[in-house]
Amino acid sequence: MRWPTWLRRRAERTTRTRPFDESALPEQQPISLDQSVEEGMLLAEYATRMAVKNHIVIDSIQYGNAYDPFLHTMEAAAMLRELASEQGIAAGRIEEELTEAEGLSGDPEHPHDYRRVDAANLRLRRDAAIALAEALRRKADSEEELLALVERSRQDAWDEVGTAIQAGLDALSGKEALRDDYEREKPGRLKLLILRDLARLQEERTGY
Repeated sequence: MRWPTWLRRRAERTTRTRPFDESALPEQQPISLDQSVEEGMLLAEYATRMAVKNHIVIDSIQYGNAYDPFLHTMEAAAMLRELASEQGIAAGRIEEELTEAEGLSGDPEHPHDYRRVDAANLRLRRDAAIALAEALRRKADSEEELLALVERSRQDAWDEVGTAIQAGLDALSGKEALRDDYEREKPGRLKLLILRDLARLQEERTGY
């Protein structure tokens, strides 16, 4: 008896795979000094924007002061100079590690056990820290760049405050909106939202 074709067990097909060839991977190009400084500037500018944004929110909303961009440029300049100082300290530390590493051979015992083979990378990190510190100080001395940074921080602050207010209004738009005295109480509720909820939000995000 011949079994129907559809009852016959089909032979399992196997797919041949080639062994992994590490040499076929594209060669990773080392990061350049310019790229390293550029990435460092992006991180520094972002950190400064966040610090200035927090300063604007606290000064304008919590303390009720009029917005003065020149006041906040001082905060931005101080932050940039602080970051530049940190890079200068880092460059000095890396220089010490480089001096020690150049006299050592063999295999490292841990990630921070630098040897002669790490000298080129340490030089790049040292030079990048020095160049980044100089770039940060130049930015801190430029009134035009400071004002542009403060303006971006102001926009960030407005976006954050606007989002918080919208969330508060959404929360009030349920049963509270049906009450007869809703319109009469709304200004007071908005003031409470700004004084209490936004201050609490700021404390959670900044720690002060």
